[in-house]
Amino acid sequence: MFLTCVFSFWYLIFSFPAPSLQYAESLFVHKDYFNAATEFERYLFDNRANLTSDSIQNIKFTLVKSYLNAGEIDRAEKILQELAAQNNSLARTSQIILAQIYLKHGDLFKAKLELNDLLLFNTDTLKPTIYTLLGKIAIQERETKDALNYFSLANDSFLIGKTKIIQEKHKKNVLLSQILSSIIPGAGEIYCGKYGWGILSFLVNSASLYGTVYTYKNKQYLDAALIFSLFFTRFYNGSRNNARDFAQEYNEKILNQQILEIEKYKGFNKF
Repeated sequence: MFLTCVFSFWYLIFSFPAPSLQYAESLFVHKDYFNAATEFERYLFDNRANLTSDSIQNIKFTLVKSYLNAGEIDRAEKILQELAAQNNSLARTSQIILAQIYLKHGDLFKAKLELNDLLLFNTDTLKPTIYTLLGKIAIQERETKDALNYFSLANDSFLIGKTKIIQEKHKKNVLLSQILSSIIPGAGEIYCGKYGWGILSFLVNSASLYGTVYTYKNKQYLDAALIFSLFFTRFYNGSRNNARDFAQEYNEKILNQQILEIEKYKGFNKF
């Protein structure tokens, strides 16, 4: 029994294929990313002593892409941070991918740190990509002027045009919407395209105002005061606040639509 176990053990050891870089690359080409990552890790573990630093970095870079495509973001991020610490062109590319990961997960601060660090180096070939990503961050921060400046530096005509559309797109004036509802309750809501709300607001305000005037004329002063304070004032201020909120909601919707178009461009969220 003992000899059988020993034989089985050594059979498994020698029959298991040795780590092969070609095999790992073949798995990557065939989009079997998780197994490709496993094979790249095995190959590095067994052959690190015989590989040059450049070879190790190149394999790690492909390993990063394998992990990213396999959805193993944390593992990819850890390797990218190691690569980004190196002083070479591959490190610069690693920083860009790292910034994209932060950007995808909404960590704009870390993304900007990586990109601004890259701008300190004389990497003219990478600057269009860096400026494009900084522009996208500015868009997400609702800083359209900064975004337009970055996209201009990147010389990206498509994104320049999209950003100008955001700036020039017909938006609702928040102050105007409040002024309109201050003059005629419901007018601000109608201005924002909320016709149902506008008509309802006009009717309710008109009814409460009529009730106030009617009771006052009939010398029912307490009733008039109660109707005015509890109903008219509340609905009047409510109309003004609704007009403001609807204008902001409309503008936010327009901005988000444009941001979604920009995010789809050039596969910003793909690796």
